[in-house]
Amino acid sequence: MKNKILLILLILFLISNCLYTKQSKVKIEIKNKIYTFELASTREERKKGLMLRKKLASNSGMLFVYPNKTILSFYMKNTLIPLDIAFITSDLKIIEIRQMYPLDETSITSSQEAQYALEVNRGFFDKVGLKAGDKINILTSIIFSNE
Repeated sequence: MKNKILLILLILFLISNCLYTKQSKVKIEIKNKIYTFELASTREERKKGLMLRKKLASNSGMLFVYPNKTILSFYMKNTLIPLDIAFITSDLKIIEIRQMYPLDETSITSSQEAQYALEVNRGFFDKVGLKAGDKINILTSIIFSNE
């Protein structure tokens, strides 16, 4: 009986530890300024993205993290805000920046393999001067989940 209680306590501890170590925000340096973005590192978070939001704060967005570099594809199903998306390599170089339109279900696909995508309000990248070929710096360690 004592062993069962210890086992249950250990399982509860491990579960709670997993829940509390999950990173939900990430700090990224862009052109010598630091921004805080939401983080989508699980399959479920990436699937939901910024859907159903009516607004997004001016200097915010969402960083999508993938376990490996691959051709990435996004669309705007149930997404109500005009967005820009930057496809980013595993060494944090911007491949390209594309515009995305509210509720448009046309796929926006990276022209080459990427490991990250950053979605922000339309015009954010122009405002901060970020363009293809530039690099960003992720300042927060990301705990990747293959969920």
